[in-house]
Amino acid sequence: MVISQLASRISLTHRALSLATCLLAMVGVRPALSQTANPKAAKKSFATDTDLSLGIFGQLTPTRAPVSTTTTSFGTTIQQKTQGTTPSAGVLGTFHQSFNPWLGYNVNFGYSRFSENYSHSFSNTPTDPSQRGYAQFSQGSVPSNVFELTLAYVVQGPRTKRFNTFAQYGGGALWFLPTGSSSPFHEQARAAMVFGVGMNYRLSDHFSARAEYRGLFYKSPDFANTTTSVPISRLFTVTNAPTISVVYTFGGPH
Repeated sequence: MVISQLASRISLTHRALSLATCLLAMVGVRPALSQTANPKAAKKSFATDTDLSLGIFGQLTPTRAPVSTTTTSFGTTIQQKTQGTTPSAGVLGTFHQSFNPWLGYNVNFGYSRFSENYSHSFSNTPTDPSQRGYAQFSQGSVPSNVFELTLAYVVQGPRTKRFNTFAQYGGGALWFLPTGSSSPFHEQARAAMVFGVGMNYRLSDHFSARAEYRGLFYKSPDFANTTTSVPISRLFTVTNAPTISVVYTFGGPH
């Protein structure tokens, strides 16, 4: 009788333990399932960023002055050409759209007005001191309107809630249009490479302020004229264009 009661109690205990194990297993599975499902439910698709900006920039092109020296038995000849521009201001409009959170593109349209300045100096020093040396110097400038149309890839850099940084690299063209109806020079287009870095500061859901450095690498124009007295040189140069813009973002921040 005692043995029978003991066996019955053991059986009940075993069943209770089995039931508790099943309940714990069910409780453990449900949170795991919910944790697996939540990230999928919370995952958001990427929303394309699109914005327009309008700004002003300073056009700063350093003067290039390469020097060539030739020495022969008759003497030494030194030639120097200079090419630069007058500092000026311009306006820049940019359309930006992103492919994904870190890559997009810019379409840049700019305008400025300045003068291309050229000079050419030539001197000869004879080896024989009894002979007389000579020198020659000429200079001139060509005022023109300059338009820019470039397309660049944009790589997004580190960002915070209000700040985001970026870099751009691409190419396009510059159009030089000499001013004055009687100018002997002709309009000319030059291929250009654009590069730069910048930063946006969000002011509201739709508006931001942008500060950036832009550089343009190109070959200086000769305005398709070979008869002028202006000593035009065709040198590769870099125009520096620090820019401040106001940005409007369509749809607000994401």
